[in-house]
Amino acid sequence: MTLAIQDDRLAQLLMKSDPTLGLDAARIKLERAALVITIGGAQAAGWGQAALLTIAECGVRSFRGGVYLDGEFDELVHVGGWMRVPLKRMLIAAGCRAETPPPHALRVHVGADDSSREARLSCWTDGWVAGVGPSGPKDALRPGNEISGALAGAMLVTAAFRMSVLGDLVAARRTQRLSPLTPQHPNPEGIGLDLLPSAMWLLGLGNLGQAVLWVLGLLPYRDPGAVHLVLQDIDRCGPENQDIQILTRVPWIGQRKARASAEWAEARGFQTTINEVPFGPDTVRDPSSPGLAFVGVDNIETRRHAARLGSGFDLVIDAGLGATPAELFDLRIHAFPGSREPLAAWPEVPPTPSEVTLQPDLQKLVLQGRLDQCGALSIAGQAVGMPSTAVAAATIQIAQALRAIREARICDFVDASLANTARTVTHEVEVARARALLFEEARTGGG
Repeated sequence: MTLAIQDDRLAQLLMKSDPTLGLDAARIKLERAALVITIGGAQAAGWGQAALLTIAECGVRSFRGGVYLDGEFDELVHVGGWMRVPLKRMLIAAGCRAETPPPHALRVHVGADDSSREARLSCWTDGWVAGVGPSGPKDALRPGNEISGALAGAMLVTAAFRMSVLGDLVAARRTQRLSPLTPQHPNPEGIGLDLLPSAMWLLGLGNLGQAVLWVLGLLPYRDPGAVHLVLQDIDRCGPENQDIQILTRVPWIGQRKARASAEWAEARGFQTTINEVPFGPDTVRDPSSPGLAFVGVDNIETRRHAARLGSGFDLVIDAGLGATPAELFDLRIHAFPGSREPLAAWPEVPPTPSEVTLQPDLQKLVLQGRLDQCGALSIAGQAVGMPSTAVAAATIQIAQALRAIREARICDFVDASLANTARTVTHEVEVARARALLFEEARTGGG
């Protein structure tokens, strides 16, 4: 299905990245981009399956030339609440292809064991550290988990997109490492997934909220039916969401995001409550509702309302993503209560009158009659995004919640870019032990 120009966010991304490219050339470039996935012994590990499934879901949205499978992929799925079917069956259902790939397709590998060295990129985990680079490390690696695995998969798709679509050759040479648990430290002390939060409020079910749901769906809950999710969003799914939101598919178009997300979550065994009322300045969490909130909205006022002390949440972990091509792989996490107030995290910015100007390729489409002036202005003001960046942010949000449970300590600020993880900046704070114990007492154990 060919998206309308106004809905084709990936083509818009390429056009904004290179104003001389034009719509047709951007779409040709996207249609040519393809991946080939291989995997070794990692397909038997939880981290490897989480990485592989994340690569598949993000890859089929970002690589229109196809995501191809090279290998058997015959291990049974054992992550999350999915049916115990062969991996290949789930990957095909996600949109991957089993036929012969085109010769130009970029080969990527899950694991540090690519002895053939045919892959241009590999991803791996070393405990809580996720890595991606032109080759895996030679040293022995600690066992990873589903969260670091999902992050490794997201980092691999990001690097592959930068290489094959954006032409960023640095992505092919640089090894990146990032831990969702302690993002600024390359070798964190590990904690297990035996204590997992069982009551969560997801505010916003777009790119970020769906990514949180995706990662939660990978976790080893012994009893998913004991997990309660409040899913809050007031919007409907649109065709423009298909490329950038990890759960959105064609049948979701026109549905309320909260309801479609609830159906997905319940299929994995979770219990859900749908909330389609805006979160405003007077919204206060009922004591019987989840005290842990994952926030992923693009409205600053809503973010401030959720993070304020009077909202009633025990812990709010907010994620935000970059909105321009230059910020495409950037993410920022804030947690509350923390070292700063919501207004300090998102200060008031005096409104400045600005006139949206059309770049030459959009103006050309208007002159050709392929786009009206109003549609062109709308495109010029739209944000761009990638599902892989959102998944990376979600892994950090969830990992920080686990730290609150186990260590009464979190990163209340994380500023990172998947394009250069070495520049990650964080700030850590203690969490009141009483609050952390509330999560611990309410949790359901992971296997």
